[in-house]
Amino acid sequence: MPKKPIAIVLYLLSIVLFILGLINPILKNSTMMGFMGEKLIYLTGSVKYFFAEKEFFIGALILVFTFIFPILKYIFVGFRLINVQFGQTKWVEILVEVVNKWAMLDVFVIALIIVNMKFNTLIISTSIEIGTTFFAISVLLLMVASYILRKHEEEIKNLL
Repeated sequence: MPKKPIAIVLYLLSIVLFILGLINPILKNSTMMGFMGEKLIYLTGSVKYFFAEKEFFIGALILVFTFIFPILKYIFVGFRLINVQFGQTKWVEILVEVVNKWAMLDVFVIALIIVNMKFNTLIISTSIEIGTTFFAISVLLLMVASYILRKHEEEIKNLL
C-alpha cells in the first residue's frame, strides 16, 4: 500500500484542524456558574493576553511554539511531500532539525495554558472547548504524517 498518499491526506487534514484550532475557542471561563458572564479564550487571544499583562516570556513561548514552529513544520513537511529537498543549504537543514525536535513543545504550551487557567470554584469555572481538541488532533496527525513520510523516504532510499 502506498504510504505517500496517506501522508498527504493526514497532512491536509492536520492543516484544516490546525486552522480550526486557531479560530475556535480553547477554553471557556464562567463566573458565578455563568450567571455573571462567560469568556471564550482563543490561542491568539492568549498570546495577546500574556503580552498585555507584561508576561513576555510566556507570551513569546506560546507565540513561537504554538504558531511559528508548527507553521514552519507544515511548510517543511509540505516541501517534503512535493519532493523538494534541502540538501544544498546547511542552515535550512539545521532549522528543519531544530523545528522537528521542538515541535512537540506546542502540546506542552497548550497544557501550560490549560493548567494556568483551569480552575473550578463556586465563583469561577473553566472548561475545555473544541479548539483544544482540534489543535491537539492536528499536532498528532502532523506527527503521524511526518513519520509515514519518513518511512516512505527510507524505503525509496533502500530501493536505490
